[in-house]
Amino acid sequence: MSAPTQPRFVVQEFGLKDFCVYDTKTGLSRYPCFTRRGAQTIADRKNAEQAAKENR
Repeated sequence: MSAPTQPRFVVQEFGLKDFCVYDTKTGLSRYPCFTRRGAQTIADRKNAEQAAKENR
């Protein structure tokens, strides 16, 4: 039984209305957003793109 994989891109909160997408592989925070929902949408899209690249 294998352990579940962690997503590469996760949402990081810096303040009350300050969110960004954190890349756990490179350690960089990018794609600043004012809402958690917006940042989560970007993180989900980036994780899907990364999975597609790995499955080629």
